[in-house]
Amino acid sequence: MLRYLLSLDPADGQVEPRRGRWSLATRISKRRNAIDLTLLQMTTGLRVSEANAIIWSRHVETSDDGAIHVTVTKDISKTKRERRVPVLDDRVAERVFTRMNGAPSQAAHVIGSPADPMVEWDRRNCGGEVAKLYAELAEALDIDLLRTARTHVWRTTLNSMLLNDVPEVVRAAFFGHDGSVNRGSYTDLTDTSSMVAAARRLRAI
Repeated sequence: MLRYLLSLDPADGQVEPRRGRWSLATRISKRRNAIDLTLLQMTTGLRVSEANAIIWSRHVETSDDGAIHVTVTKDISKTKRERRVPVLDDRVAERVFTRMNGAPSQAAHVIGSPADPMVEWDRRNCGGEVAKLYAELAEALDIDLLRTARTHVWRTTLNSMLLNDVPEVVRAAFFGHDGSVNRGSYTDLTDTSSMVAAARRLRAI
């Protein structure tokens, strides 16, 4: 599925509207947003509210080797616990890096409103666009789950995929679970090497 998403052209199937407030460029931007948001969630386990809130200059850091980490600060974390998570797939990290280079400002949102990335994407509009993408994925890839599933599915999927490779405490910190799920008071994950290594092994299979 990840390869399929990476291969999608946001402009495919988009036509100039005859009337209405949305231009062709905005329609393409909406589809690009839905694709990139899904890729980001698939490879970081971010909640949709967290992914939509992150800003380049405040939450995203890159290293010389091309690795990208997202710091989920307390103010945008659902559980009010700060954590630092890597983008687990190099191809998605490269796409994020390309998106960053094309941002109008480092103060812009990583995803942002399709019409203005300086503004956070409206939750309702985001949900509708993502639902359309999931319906397309369900049809193209014959995945019935995506006909009804929503953005939280990626956290469950990642957790299940890494179940046998990454200790529970590391996974809990990575996903930013609350105290009862986290089984402790872990608030920050600084060593993400086991998550990255496990993700790379899974990609190689």
